[in-house]
Amino acid sequence: MSNARGGRPKWVGVVVVVFRLTMAVVITLYAWRTYEEIAIARARDSGALVQADATVEKRSEERMWSLGGAGQDRTSDVHVWYDVTVELRVNGELQTVKGAAGKDVGEHARVGLWHGKVIEVEGYYVWRGWHSGLGGNTLLALYPLCMGYLNVLAVTAGVWRARRNGTSVADPINFAFDMVLGFMAGAFAILLLIVIPGLLRSDQPRYWPLIPVATSITATLLLMRQTLRSGSIEITPAPADDTTAESEPARR
Repeated sequence: MSNARGGRPKWVGVVVVVFRLTMAVVITLYAWRTYEEIAIARARDSGALVQADATVEKRSEERMWSLGGAGQDRTSDVHVWYDVTVELRVNGELQTVKGAAGKDVGEHARVGLWHGKVIEVEGYYVWRGWHSGLGGNTLLALYPLCMGYLNVLAVTAGVWRARRNGTSVADPINFAFDMVLGFMAGAFAILLLIVIPGLLRSDQPRYWPLIPVATSITATLLLMRQTLRSGSIEITPAPADDTTAESEPARR
């Protein structure tokens, strides 16, 4: 027989704690990666990357191909290119980077470093950032979950603040519709960040993870505020003291 507290099995509480800790780690990783992207971009713009000499220890090529055109305009023309990966020895350490196609094994290259990480090879940008292997791709895949979780935290904080101001607000789940609409606003912001840079043939904004989250949370809180003002959620003034409805008749 499972132990329960407040009508909830104990294992449910354990799962909730593990989930919250996991999301805290993921959010921290997002914050750090965002800082990295912004700091690296600023260092490149200002010429603050540390210059060092590197030696190519290993080189591999992967043949890539695709058909010409897209969608219904697909053609039978085959476009071939090579994805080059090189292993560089920099300051006694080995680092693997994609690019530096003009360098072969044994050759030297001038690299730009940011805190020991290779960012440029002979002026060519090789830092992959959000696409740097399993870790970066995992963060990209978890982004919608993270955005939804931060949405829930924002609503919970809004409910807590309303209670602190003397308003008895029902459970945050009553604002689920507002949270869904806010999440959709954030998803639309993601779509814009994909489409607009593609049309302009430019990179995504350095601070792109902040834009959808900020859009989502702002939309949710505005909708939540409107819901409270319109009276769609039943609210009552909080008691001024510790008097409860059950103890009121006893005092009379």
